[in-house]
Amino acid sequence: MIVRKIFKRRKSKRKSIIITLLLLLIIMAIYNFFLDNRYEFVIIPENKNLFYIVPEDRGGQKVENLDKKSLNIKSLETVNENINFPNDLLYSIQIYSDAEYGNVNNHLKKIINSNETIFQIEDFYILALSTEIGIDYFLIYKNFATRQDAQKYCANYLSKIENCLIVDTTKF
Repeated sequence: MIVRKIFKRRKSKRKSIIITLLLLLIIMAIYNFFLDNRYEFVIIPENKNLFYIVPEDRGGQKVENLDKKSLNIKSLETVNENINFPNDLLYSIQIYSDAEYGNVNNHLKKIINSNETIFQIEDFYILALSTEIGIDYFLIYKNFATRQDAQKYCANYLSKIENCLIVDTTKF
């Protein structure tokens, strides 16, 4: 019969762990005391040289109309005979906007010819806003004294319009 020890005594690793930790502490202390005190921070000198130069003549094809606000150079023809703009117009609800007067007029006709009885042709106005880019035509509805009145009207009576855009027509 072979005799085996059931309970073996393991070698203690405490001594090796303690010795390793002490050596690490001594190495860190030596590093901090002797080496780290010489360099408190790093100074990077300012670079005063040119990083890049944009030449005057870049070569390639010359681009025309650089002084224009927009490269869209179509003629600004306005249709003024059918645009009605009363002087006492303050705040209105924008229904539709387009750069073509015909599209705005067709949209107005489509609204008037619909079966809803809330819209009357006398309540609609077409305004033209002329900018450097071109002319935009606005189809606006009714005249209100304040912005709050226009928002209340839009919330109560114009349920088909999701976001009512109130236009200050004194800026036109």
